[in-house]
Amino acid sequence: MNSEQAKAIITIIVTAVVNIANVCGFAMDADAWINVALSVLSAATILYSWWKNQNLTPEAVQAQELLDELKGK
Repeated sequence: MNSEQAKAIITIIVTAVVNIANVCGFAMDADAWINVALSVLSAATILYSWWKNQNLTPEAVQAQELLDELKGK
């Protein structure tokens, strides 16, 4: 899934939820909620990417040191 597909899916879901809320009597602005949802998705993606690229365990640190040694760094 690319970023445009994720954005489209979030937009559809948020729009549907806001429309249902409006029918039930809650006045909501879909654009504001779409911006919130996309901001949360962006933050989650940034955190996941950062976490995936870190050596957080002692084994990962040791493996990185071995890789650096093999590459001659």
